[in-house]
Amino acid sequence: MPHHRFVQLDVFTREPLAGNPLAVFPDATGLDAETMQALAREMNLSETTFVTSSSTATRRVRFFTPAAEIPLAGHPTIGTWWMLAETGMVPVKPTGVTRVTQETGAGVLPVDLHTENGQLTRVVMTQAEPQFGDPVSPGARLAKALGGGAGLLPKQPAPQVVSTALPQLMVPIKSLGKLTALPSGGAGMGLASLLRDLGTDCAMCFTFETERPEATVHCRMFAPGLGVPEDPATGSAAGALGCYLVWHGQVRPHDGVARIVVEQGIEIGRPSLIHVEIGVGNGGEITAVQVGGEAVTVITGEVQL
Repeated sequence: MPHHRFVQLDVFTREPLAGNPLAVFPDATGLDAETMQALAREMNLSETTFVTSSSTATRRVRFFTPAAEIPLAGHPTIGTWWMLAETGMVPVKPTGVTRVTQETGAGVLPVDLHTENGQLTRVVMTQAEPQFGDPVSPGARLAKALGGGAGLLPKQPAPQVVSTALPQLMVPIKSLGKLTALPSGGAGMGLASLLRDLGTDCAMCFTFETERPEATVHCRMFAPGLGVPEDPATGSAAGALGCYLVWHGQVRPHDGVARIVVEQGIEIGRPSLIHVEIGVGNGGEITAVQVGGEAVTVITGEVQL
């Protein structure tokens, strides 16, 4: 009977039982896609990753929600490489930055492992340069689908689908109170249907009113169509949000870099912090998207198949 080891981490936090939980199968050799999907359902977390060898990168990483495989995800990238580095499966410098690469459904992308005095301090992923969809009218249909009412959305900037590998709808909300009051998953399948009409499964809702003084924005991310009513920390959406904020002049760069700190997961008891850096050229063009954070191991085990 084959045994497959897994590790569960909490990501975008250093506190156990906070952040976004992730299951990692560090050696998924021999598992087919159907079995990976079944294991992701069994883990019942927002994402589970499966690591294998690669001929083009340091490792190949596949990302599964309970309902589907996706090309790339933020907190699973951070947690997977944290686990591989922390356990010595991937060697790192005692102090400095070790660059590795991951083969994903979105291509081969770099990941930077930051260490100091032999301790891992941060994992930073590079995401693809952004692609912007057309602005979406912030009308009553979107507000209703999110589980809110009149006055939920400001007139500007307009909601917009942005992709740095995974298309996601950026949705500004007028206030922290209105954002906090939304139900997890919005209106459920009503929101899922609207999002799919817009070419996405994810709604990243945000406001500049925050609970932590170090945070730039307070966020909640709903993806009911992927089996994730509310995600505690969404690295891919955080990168896309950083691009959206720079694109619309909501956050300005200093010395060519716009820095954004995202607080997320507070409403569901999983507080998280995500660090985003957006490189901006002299003409205002976005030249780089980086998302980083920490993780902590909370469970180790094995599955018998």
